[in-house]
Amino acid sequence: MGYLRHYLSFYLPRLILSSFLICILSGIFLTIHYRPFGDVFRCVEEITTVIPYGFFFRRLHYITGQLFVILALIHIGDHFLRRTYRRYRFRDWLSLIASIYIAFAIIFMGFVLKGDKEGIFAGNIMLNIIKGIPLIGNSISDIFIREGEDFFWLPFLYHCFILPLFLIIFTRRHIHNWLPNRGFFLYVTLFLSTFAVFFKMPMDIPPDAVVPTVKGPWFFLAIQKCLTKIPPLFAGIGIPISFFILISLISLSKGHLEWFIRYTILIFAIVYGIITILEYR
Repeated sequence: MGYLRHYLSFYLPRLILSSFLICILSGIFLTIHYRPFGDVFRCVEEITTVIPYGFFFRRLHYITGQLFVILALIHIGDHFLRRTYRRYRFRDWLSLIASIYIAFAIIFMGFVLKGDKEGIFAGNIMLNIIKGIPLIGNSISDIFIREGEDFFWLPFLYHCFILPLFLIIFTRRHIHNWLPNRGFFLYVTLFLSTFAVFFKMPMDIPPDAVVPTVKGPWFFLAIQKCLTKIPPLFAGIGIPISFFILISLISLSKGHLEWFIRYTILIFAIVYGIITILEYR
């Protein structure tokens, strides 16, 4: 068991960083050909079917983005279960948790940028949740996403430039220890590239298609379900912020308070996971 934990602690962060670097490199290719105005869905289809190797880079970008987020969650879960968050200063632990939220925001924006029915649906949900914030909702929404012809412009900026930069800033203290050597990075790149050749991405749904149900990205499904049962402001903003506060404060807590927060986080994660699985099916 000790050897397993050692290998997990050593290789997992390097695999996370390798996935992130490959995601950035493949994303550069897609950014060059992507147009965040006009018929975005057609632009994405042209990248996939017309641009040479466009399908490969899109698959590779999707795989590495999803892998990065999933492995980062496992990494945080490993810290949580082994209570290694006690070794971190509050500032460093807070930056790690914030980086997870930033990573989810990046792939959420990428989901919107598909320009298909699901992407537009997810973007409108985000727009309505932000607008629902009392007094300042309309002003804040203009910072993240706007209606009309500029619908994809701000998500494009956040997905491709702003959020990745913030992610690097928040994880800069850890990157030095995580950097994979050339051999490791090469093996990961070859494996994921081979996998991307045979991987089939989820089908994009044309914006004007008639479908029985439209769903957001997998990690958003539980929130999407909650939006139908409880006030949108609490489901879309209150729940994520409450969980962020809890998991951030655990590094400062001790004794009974620490155990209370740990059990609360575990219960929340289990319930959220169950809802996600049920909605994904």
